[in-house]
Amino acid sequence: MINVAIVEDDIYIRNSVVEFLQMQPEFNHVGEFGSVEAFLKINTVPDVLLLDIELPGITGLEGAFRIKQKHPSVNILMLTVYEDKERIFKALQAGATGYLLKNTPLHKIKTALLEALDGGAPMSPLVAKKVIAYFSGKQVAAESNEHEQLTLREREVSQLLITGETYKQIAWKLNISPDTVRQHIKNIYRKLQVNSRVQLINEFR
Repeated sequence: MINVAIVEDDIYIRNSVVEFLQMQPEFNHVGEFGSVEAFLKINTVPDVLLLDIELPGITGLEGAFRIKQKHPSVNILMLTVYEDKERIFKALQAGATGYLLKNTPLHKIKTALLEALDGGAPMSPLVAKKVIAYFSGKQVAAESNEHEQLTLREREVSQLLITGETYKQIAWKLNISPDTVRQHIKNIYRKLQVNSRVQLINEFR
């Protein structure tokens, strides 16, 4: 069973999400908080957290960083009305696993929560398009003389990894085995001298 929580100051939105998730058999406990400060006081840490950006007191962007510092194992999904690239990348750099817009249907929020726990980085379609467009334009820059050049296949894997695909999804899209995907990712991390998806995103910025 999965423990999930939401930090959202809009009572209507918070109640709607909580009521829906409480009816889903996959979720054991749904915690609800109106601020980052309130969430940081708890002792029982959820498996995955839905986090608004525009909050009273500590903002969601600052909150994501503080929460990951205190509870590194928490999967954070931003749930916000903002779709600008600046906030998207600040959230990912702060440690967010995914980025959802508030117009996301409730059943897709559920899917995103499960995907995050499976190693993915779910994003709303519009957000994913912006991330893909951004990194497509940055591919050449990532192959600077400071790093060993990535192969074509490694660049393909990098782009899919950055945009939130799980190892299984990458394997399916590229028609290769999950073990081959893992080997490519090891090579990518070694060549770019990074250790995580977040560091990889920063490397391509």
